[in-house]
Amino acid sequence: MRWMVWLLVAFAAAVGLALLMRFNHGNVAVLWPPYRIEISVNLALALLLAVFGALHLLLVGTARALRLPQRVREYRARRQQDTAVAALRDSVLAFFEGRHARVERHALLAQASVATAAPAALLAARSAQRMQEQSRRDRWLQEAQGDVGASNALLMTQAELAVEDRRTQEAIEIVERMHARGARHIVSLRTALRAYEQAERWDDVLRTLRLVEKRDALHPAAVRRLRDKAYGELVARKGGDPVALRELWRSLRADERAQPELASQTAAALADAGADDDARRIVEQALDAGFAESLPAVYARVGGLALRDRLERLEGWRSRYGDEPALLLALGRLCTAEKLWGKAEDYLKLATRGQPTVAGLSALGELYETLGRGEEAGRVFREAVRLAV
Repeated sequence: MRWMVWLLVAFAAAVGLALLMRFNHGNVAVLWPPYRIEISVNLALALLLAVFGALHLLLVGTARALRLPQRVREYRARRQQDTAVAALRDSVLAFFEGRHARVERHALLAQASVATAAPAALLAARSAQRMQEQSRRDRWLQEAQGDVGASNALLMTQAELAVEDRRTQEAIEIVERMHARGARHIVSLRTALRAYEQAERWDDVLRTLRLVEKRDALHPAAVRRLRDKAYGELVARKGGDPVALRELWRSLRADERAQPELASQTAAALADAGADDDARRIVEQALDAGFAESLPAVYARVGGLALRDRLERLEGWRSRYGDEPALLLALGRLCTAEKLWGKAEDYLKLATRGQPTVAGLSALGELYETLGRGEEAGRVFREAVRLAV
């Protein structure tokens, strides 16, 4: 439809121009002694238009001819860029398919373009690491060093590969360099966490773990397991020094001090160091906040308080939390220490009735052995052995 409109416009313009030229009777005289040339105005205008058109076509053709080498270079560069991008795409797909040798082959083709060279080299380095080809991995990492825009990606790759190889100090230095540059994202924090754990830098593990937990970068169970491990190692290092243990406990956040495993570890270490009052206070605060199986056993071994008072506190928690086996076992052991044989037997039987444990059966067997009831002690000990196996 559009070409018909343009055709009508062209015909209309041609008719208008013919009518205009029909009433134009002027002449143009060109004097070139000894010659004199006279032509009509219409012919002169037609000649001018023809010369202008020819000159325009000549200039356009000349410009295109002069630009032809540049256009050829641009075409080849585009072809090279397209080939490199396609190779990078194939390299990424091969990496996720697990075809690591193919990743390196495609990465070689992707080196033809500056824009794709560094990403392809980093992929190839990770693939070489998967194939345990450390020399090729290092060569690929060197290939990626020339791209300034890929510097953070290069550092992140180097840190993760160093952690995998257990080159712990190198990994820590790289991660801390990234954090100093502001690249404190989730993956770098998790890599730092692994490196600090390998280096057994437990203070840094706890500090980094708080950042990771804040961003929900790890499952809560994994966070809890790693925190218990790191804190337990710190407690073991400071064991026997009540001042250091108190400072360590105060360094924890309020929500961390509410964790029963941390409370029980600290209280046990303080009790071993002779700081019974601090140990008992920590356990009592933890049990007042909530029940955990590890706490009553620690409370039963803490000294510095009359045995009867401890029994009353345990009975209070029993009335609050019910017949928990850990509470009953602690009560039974305290009654055994106080030589309240009947109550001790009742508590230990209750502790082993519903869900018997090796610790509960062992305590009951020891009680029977103390009372000279060897046959019952043997039966209970055999049951404990079967349960342990």
